[in-house]
Amino acid sequence: QKDPDYLKLWLDSFVSSYEQFLDVDFEKLPTRVDDVPPGISLLPDNILQVLRVQLLQCVQKMSDGLEEQQQALSLLLVKFFIILCRNLANVEEIGMCSYINHVITMTTLYIQQLKSKTKEKEVADQTPIEEFVRHALAFCESLYDPYRNWRQRIAGRFLSTVEKSRQKYKPASLTVEFVPFFYQCFQESEHLKESLKCCLLHLFGAIVAGGQRNALQAVSPATMEVLMRVLADCDNWDDRNPEEVSRKAELTLKCLTEVVHILLTSSSDQRQVETSTILENYFKLLNSDHSVLPNPRRCRKWESRFIALQIQMLNTITAMLDCTDRPVLQAIFLNSNCFEHLIRLLQNCKVFQGHLDCLAVSTIQALTAVMHKSPAAKEVFKERIGYAHIYEVLKSLGQPSRELLEELMNMAVEGDHMAVGILGISNVQPLLLLIQWLPELESHDLQIFISNWLRQICCINRQSRATCVNANMVIRIIETLNSHSVLHCTCAENLIALLGSLGSQSMGSEELLQLIRLLRTEEPKQAHPYVVPVMRAILAMARKQGMASALQYFNLYHSMAGIAVPSIHKWPGSAFSFNAWLCLDQDRADPSTTSKSGKRKQLY
Repeated sequence: QKDPDYLKLWLDSFVSSYEQFLDVDFEKLPTRVDDVPPGISLLPDNILQVLRVQLLQCVQKMSDGLEEQQQALSLLLVKFFIILCRNLANVEEIGMCSYINHVITMTTLYIQQLKSKTKEKEVADQTPIEEFVRHALAFCESLYDPYRNWRQRIAGRFLSTVEKSRQKYKPASLTVEFVPFFYQCFQESEHLKESLKCCLLHLFGAIVAGGQRNALQAVSPATMEVLMRVLADCDNWDDRNPEEVSRKAELTLKCLTEVVHILLTSSSDQRQVETSTILENYFKLLNSDHSVLPNPRRCRKWESRFIALQIQMLNTITAMLDCTDRPVLQAIFLNSNCFEHLIRLLQNCKVFQGHLDCLAVSTIQALTAVMHKSPAAKEVFKERIGYAHIYEVLKSLGQPSRELLEELMNMAVEGDHMAVGILGISNVQPLLLLIQWLPELESHDLQIFISNWLRQICCINRQSRATCVNANMVIRIIETLNSHSVLHCTCAENLIALLGSLGSQSMGSEELLQLIRLLRTEEPKQAHPYVVPVMRAILAMARKQGMASALQYFNLYHSMAGIAVPSIHKWPGSAFSFNAWLCLDQDRADPSTTSKSGKRKQLY
């Protein structure tokens, strides 16, 4: 306490001994170290009080400018606190002291200084100041995300609720200084290095991922305004490093995803911001009107950047919906008019010159995510938008790529379209859209690819055939076959074979009439090219294949399906009998439930 030189020497020695715990790079997972720093009780007496005084002196001298020696001491103190917090038993006590407030005060002044230097175009070396800022932000992370949940999330490892519940030590309580500090850092942020902005975003993500209590305190109207502003700034790169700007957008979107997930697990009285408000601002930015921008901004380079940002935002919608409370979040998305926003995005993007297909693919992925396993969402989309409308919008973008058509296939099976035999039809409407689109496809290879896949997925079992028949797929196929002049012969044969398979399930008189009418030609003596395959299909419909089965039946496929009968008020005698045939089709596997116990069908 009385010898500052000895104190600095002791701190130097301590930091050097535990230097491996100074993992201040947010982009890296923490290194596993067998040793741990000592507990507070093992440190010299009154050391924390002495260090608090030293830190306070540094804060008081900040306004006049710190000397090089004092700058080195303040950095050494922050390093000491980071190391101390890597013994997680120390986190709570360190967090209760005033160190963090002093460090935040110094960091605020340093960041302001960095902005001023950039603004005035000073070329002086700012490395010592930047080093302090990075270590200060890492100290905050050590307090508020001791288990490095955010770093693991960034690296692609998702912690389950059970894993989080096993975390013995809780993060320190968030200081009230954080929200004003975070907000102030992003004022005039164009004068701040992109790498430092990324560090600030990492810290915000770490606080949200570290624990619910701190997350709900950090997620406020002010911080959400900052995130939206940062995101909006990502399409204006100027002379900045494109990789750093792209990384900044990615981190902001990951922060928003984490925020949405944490809000879902909280009650309304705990939240400062509602998820619906965040989504409203999110869609407003996604569909922002580029025509109001000054002409210099509306160049081809800016367009490609803006579309890249939109694609990132669309992919984030899918990430947001990948959560345990998915049905709740889907309802919030529906109330936010997400379908209208996404379709408007496709309509507006026609003014851009390139990347349209990538944007369309990401939009379809987002639509699929919102409707995933939700009959209500599918019905809402059908009523509000309609598949006829989305077909017209997609067609207006020009010839589709294979990726876009495959995404429509994925929408139909709500998974990987290549997993034929594992996934069945979850949404039949995209299949009807694909059939309708076939004559418009200039590529014969695509026609053959689509028709062959349709033949496989629609005929895979009785359930799939029944779904297609009930959706009037037979009529849609016949309408497509009417455009035989633009259809490849293999594509037509695939469709006719599909027609035969569906017809063996059910074929109405009107459908049969349309099929026969299809074979008419203008020249009476000239046979239609479809005569032979259509006759084969009709014979396949008439032929009984396999065991005899009822043509009319109850479909009890869904887990909640059943037959309700009125209660019997008066029994006819002492007993009665009930006879029924059962057909137990092989159930298709659901990849999401393969790890759980298998289903068991019961009869009562």
